[in-house]
This record gives sequence, C-alpha cells and structure tokens, in this order.
Amino acid sequence: MFVVLSIVSILSSIGLISINAGAAIKTNSDSISSNLELIQILPTTISAIKASEIKPPDWLQVQYDAEQAAARAASRRLSYSGLVYTYSVETRGVITSSLSEFKFLANQTLNDPRGWARMGISFQEVAYGGNFTLVLSNADLVDDFSPNICTSDWSCQVWRYVIINQTRWEDGSPAWNQAGGSLRDYRHMVINHETGHRLGHDHLYTCGDGGKAPVMMQQSIDLRGCSFNPWPLDSELWRS
Repeated sequence: MFVVLSIVSILSSIGLISINAGAAIKTNSDSISSNLELIQILPTTISAIKASEIKPPDWLQVQYDAEQAAARAASRRLSYSGLVYTYSVETRGVITSSLSEFKFLANQTLNDPRGWARMGISFQEVAYGGNFTLVLSNADLVDDFSPNICTSDWSCQVWRYVIINQTRWEDGSPAWNQAGGSLRDYRHMVINHETGHRLGHDHLYTCGDGGKAPVMMQQSIDLRGCSFNPWPLDSELWRS
C-alpha cells in the first residue's frame, strides 16, 4: 500500500497524473486490500457453515440396519468356519432329570444348523475342562455361582459356567408356556441363550425381523410383545 501511494505522489508531482487519479488508485488499492482480507478469512467462514442433517425415514433406517447386520454376520461366519468349542458337563445338587438325556439334547441344540452352528462353529463334549462347563443345577443351588447374577428362579451364566436351572429345564417358564411355546423349544432357547452369554452376548430387548424375539432376549421372563424364538437371529451370529 505504501509503495502504491509513493508512486502516485511522484507521478502527481511531475504532472503525469492528477490528484484525482491518485485518489482513484488509492481507492482501488484499498478495495483490493479489503478483498484480500475477505479471501483470507473465507476458509474459516466456510468451515463454520454446517450442512443440515438429512435423516432417513425410520423404515429405511431399519432396512439399512438389517442389511448391515446380515453383512456383518455373513463375514463372521466365514471367519469362524471350522472353529470347535469344547465343553464338559457337570451337575449341582439333587438332580432328578435324566443326565444322559440332558447331555444328548444339549449337544443336539448346540450343533443344530438353526443355532450358533450357523456361524460355522461346532460344539464337542469332553470328559472335563474344555472352553466352558455346562451345568445342570438344582434350582436351590443356582445362586451359589453368583448371588449378584443368578437366582433360584432362572438359568444363568457366570465365568466359564453355563448353568441350566433344573426346574426351568423340566417345566419351561410361565411367560414361555403362556405364549404357546413347547418344552423342547424352551430347552433349545435356554441352552442357546446361556451359551450366547458365554460367546460374549449381552441381553437384547427389542424384536427382530418379523417380530421374532432375539435368542438373547430374556424370553423366560417376558417376550416384550415378540414371538418366542429359540434360535439366534442373523444379527446375533457373532462371538467376542
């Protein structure tokens, strides 16, 4: 700016331009400086402008979430293919149920192609140890595993123990029975549910596609308006 004004002053003193012309040049120079300042702050101004959020309709979001869950499940199934989980079987307290039948039905459930086996994994009973311990427990002793987690009313999972309450195994639960569920399906559900905890799943509280309850919903207690379902949904086919 100083250089421009100096040139104008010299040209004016020797009569090559008039003062008015010099004033015009000064005005133009001021305008250019002002525009340069605007250009310099333009990136900051643009970055401060936030585009309005476009929210998809609820039905489209539900469809998108379902598609993403199915895609993740398909990817997980490929990564788990051939994985074998081993488990042992124990009892707690007085057991009146047939232990051989319990072992047979539990293994059948765990390896049923409608269940966790859809991930490409399998379950194999071993004499002791294994990846987890499946326990058939007298109801009165269930809370011995953890008073903060387990009660005599329900089955539960604590650390490596997948605990099936003998009373629930024999009778199902009021909520399940009132919904018209069969005892065999209840047994499928309770094995899948408690094993699901061992695989890393927490409880779920909303219905899945078609109104089915997720297997990780506490269906023994309350179906929450969903239809009973003993098998994991596609969106549940993962493990930690």
